[in-house]
Amino acid sequence: MAMENRYLKIMICSLIALAMGSCVYDFTPDSDDLQGLDKPLLVIEGDIIAGGTTLVKLGSSKAVLNGIVNEKIDYVGTTVWVESEEGQIWNGRAMDDVLSSQIVNDKFEIDTRELPMDGRYRLCVSVPGRGEYRSAFKPVAISPEIDSVSYSFTEDRNGVQFEVSTHNDSAEPLYCRWSFEEDWESNAGLIPYLRAKLDKETSKITFDELTEEERRAMTRCFSKSISKDIYIEGTDKLSKNIISRARLNVVAGTDRRISSLYSLTVTQTAMDKEAFKYWEGIKASISGTGGLFAPMPNEVRGNIKCDTYPDETVLGYINVSTATTQRKMVYAIELQLFRRTCFETMYPDSLWLDLFNSGELPIRYEYGEKGNIVANQVYWASAECADCRTYSNSTRPDWWPEGR
Repeated sequence: MAMENRYLKIMICSLIALAMGSCVYDFTPDSDDLQGLDKPLLVIEGDIIAGGTTLVKLGSSKAVLNGIVNEKIDYVGTTVWVESEEGQIWNGRAMDDVLSSQIVNDKFEIDTRELPMDGRYRLCVSVPGRGEYRSAFKPVAISPEIDSVSYSFTEDRNGVQFEVSTHNDSAEPLYCRWSFEEDWESNAGLIPYLRAKLDKETSKITFDELTEEERRAMTRCFSKSISKDIYIEGTDKLSKNIISRARLNVVAGTDRRISSLYSLTVTQTAMDKEAFKYWEGIKASISGTGGLFAPMPNEVRGNIKCDTYPDETVLGYINVSTATTQRKMVYAIELQLFRRTCFETMYPDSLWLDLFNSGELPIRYEYGEKGNIVANQVYWASAECADCRTYSNSTRPDWWPEGR
C-alpha cells in the first residue's frame, strides 16, 4: 500500500509538471515497483458542457524513469467524442491541425449544445497506438447562476482581488469550480507623432509624421489570458449553500492589466463531491500542503480508464455539467492604483543616431517661443512608453468598448 501511495505521488507530480514546469521529489523507485513509468502518461483535460461547447485538451506527463523527460505522445489520427448511456454520439473536431508544420491534434471541440439534461454522458478518446479511453458515465450537474463577480482591495491596498459569489436552494451541498478569461486594454503612456528613419549612407536621422491610424495602433493595445490555477469551493461544511466572495485572482497595482480597462469573464461549473475531492487533492498537492509524500485521497486517480489496457493509469477527471458565465469590467479610474512612469526627454540632433540604435522612439519636435518647430531638437522616449505593441497587440475584441 505504501508503494502504491508513492506511485500515485509521482503521477500527481507528473500532472503538476504540466502546469508548473517541474516537480522535485527525493524518492528513487525500483523499476519493478513502477512498471510503465518509463513512458509518458496520457493527460486528458476538459469537462462535458451540456448546453454549450465541450473543449478537450490532450497532453502527456513527463516520464520519470531512465532519464526520459522530453518524450511526448503522438496524437495524429486521434478522435474524440461524447457518448450517452443510450449510445448516442456527439463527435468532436480538431481545433488545431497544424503547429510548426506538424499535425498535432491535441485540442478538440465538441458541439454539446443539444445534450438532453436528463441523460448520463462520458468522454471517449481514441489514440492510435495507445488505445481507447473513456471516462465514467455521469449525470448533468446543473450550475446555478453566478450572483456576482466583484473586487476588493488587498489589505495593503497595493492590489485588487477579484471574487465570485453564488448560491442555490438545493438541500444537497453545492460544489463549484471556476475558470476565467482576462482581457485588458494596455495603452501607451505617451502619444508619438513622429517616425524615425535612418539614411544608411549618411547615418543621418530624419522623421516622418505618423498618421492618426498609425498612432492609434501604437497607443491602444489589447491582451488576453486564461486562468491556469484551480479555483474550487464547496458548501458541505456550511449551514447554507452560499459561496460568498470566493477569491479568484489578485492583480498588483503596478500590473499593466489594470492600467486602462480590465475585463474578467468567469465561467462556473457545478460538480459532485467525487469531482470536488479530485480537484481538492490536486490543488493540495500543487500548493504543497503536507509535503509531496503526505497522504493523498484516492480520488486523485481520476475517472478515466483505458479500455484497451485496463491497468494503464490516465491523468484527468471529466465532469458533466451546465455552465454559467458573468463578466466584470473595471476602469483604471475606479481603482486608482496604476501609476505610469513614462516621460519624454528632449535631445539635440547630435544624439539621435545613438537613441535610434538603442531602440528609443521619437515623440515630437520641440517648439520655440513663437510656436515654430525647432527642427534639430526632438523629444524621445522608451519604446515601451511610446508603442504598446512591444508588449501587446492592437487587435480590439469585437465586444470591447470603442473608446478613443
